[in-house]
Amino acid sequence: MQIVKETSGCQTLYLLTDEKVDHALGRAVISENDGEVRFHMLYVEPKYRGRGYGKALMKAVLSEAGSKLVTLCTGWVNVPFFKKYDFETTETTDSLAFMKRKSLDA
Repeated sequence: MQIVKETSGCQTLYLLTDEKVDHALGRAVISENDGEVRFHMLYVEPKYRGRGYGKALMKAVLSEAGSKLVTLCTGWVNVPFFKKYDFETTETTDSLAFMKRKSLDA
């Protein structure tokens, strides 16, 4: 398993690859502006879920983000996953949760 990082402007794509498979197993997309990281997407192909690939992508993104503020918007079903990585809900709608990673300085 390998994570390949591609940056274009303020957006970065993380592709999770495996030499045994001819396509990406998963991907994460972030953008960075003014020292804040915005998480746009984290996706693992359905047949590869439950193997720690989402965790690997998340750790790669958060490692790169360091102590910067990381924010995201996600559906309710994904909230427990992000809470594992110290994200907290800051605002909600009927179907969405806006989240930020808790301060690393606290």
